[in-house]
Amino acid sequence: MIRTRRMALLACAALLLPSLGSEAEAQNRRRQARRDRPDEPPPRVRRRRRLLRRGRVLAWRERLIARRLANRARFDVGRNGEQVLRSEILAINPSEPALAQAIAQGFTQLRASGGDALGVRIVVLRSPEGMGTLAALDMLSQADPHGVYELNHVFDPSQGESSGDAIASQPPAHDGAGLKIGMIDAGLDRTHPALASARIEARGFVGAAAPSPHGTAVASLLVGEDDDFSGCAPGAALFAADVFGDSAEGGSAEAIANALAWMAEQGVGVVNISLVGPPNRALDAVCRAMVARGLIIVAAVGNEGPTSPVGFPAACPGVVAVTAVDADNRIYLSANRGPQVAFAALGVNVEAAVDEGAYEELSGTSFAAPIVAALLARRAPANATQAVAQLSRAALDLGAPGRDVVYGYGLVR
Repeated sequence: MIRTRRMALLACAALLLPSLGSEAEAQNRRRQARRDRPDEPPPRVRRRRRLLRRGRVLAWRERLIARRLANRARFDVGRNGEQVLRSEILAINPSEPALAQAIAQGFTQLRASGGDALGVRIVVLRSPEGMGTLAALDMLSQADPHGVYELNHVFDPSQGESSGDAIASQPPAHDGAGLKIGMIDAGLDRTHPALASARIEARGFVGAAAPSPHGTAVASLLVGEDDDFSGCAPGAALFAADVFGDSAEGGSAEAIANALAWMAEQGVGVVNISLVGPPNRALDAVCRAMVARGLIIVAAVGNEGPTSPVGFPAACPGVVAVTAVDADNRIYLSANRGPQVAFAALGVNVEAAVDEGAYEELSGTSFAAPIVAALLARRAPANATQAVAQLSRAALDLGAPGRDVVYGYGLVR
């Protein structure tokens, strides 16, 4: 019996040898072809040589902070220590008598924006010389008890750090042809291979436009496409608002509000905001007005940790708040939590474009929000309420049954 089995094995080996030999010859031919063309490695090898573990987005964030410190005279602090633009007060839908009274008290009208496109009128007032920003806010509020006045808060990218040695993942890709998606962020690098062929209309709202790794990363996750990299909705038209530019005063609530007005003028249905800051009544009024008109606003919840509430504008009623999970559906440890969380999406160790043709492994709720924005854009519902209802039915429930403060309705992809 042993001899019979041995003979059967030898017979099988004899049958396999020709095919094994052919495969070996094919492998040798492929190796020789690569040796003959050393400057043209396979796409995945070429891409992986440009994949950075971390650094460029964080370095950009550090430069942003340094620029603000170098111009600290332009900043003040709010009641809870948050950064605001010094001497600037936002008046929301002020009456003409109220504005006349403010000017009589020594205030100067700097700018006005909004109107029909925004649904809200915002007037920027400068406080009298020598008056503190909080004191100016209190004076206007007391003189006009029925008016709404707010500080011009500064917002920051909702980006954390990569974690551990996990392999970088890519977001799910869907055909974005025919879709219009907006993003309000820092500037993007349109020369990056992932964005070079994308349909992008960009506009700056603070100073000259300035490409950044953060804005480039978010844009690539929305509409990027390069070799074996793909964003969530390649082929979609992207309207990119740069609210940072090259100015130290970038990221203001006023700039974000003006960017939202531009999105409404362009007929954009879904806007991604991977920025986080403190509650701001002016921006709250704008977001509510936009949502009431049918605009879907998707925002990152923030990365201050599990004991921190959902940041703004994600915490604004009607805004779709997004948290981040890793490839194993575990929550990002630095993600904020709260009842406003709507969905979870991949946002840990995500591969995204940065600058100089490179890619980076990134983590943070900033990089989960684009997935949800793309999914909602594909549904193109009449309003955010319907969009959330549709997407919630497709979500994978994680954590406590039903909607919870960690995962919201659950994971979408």
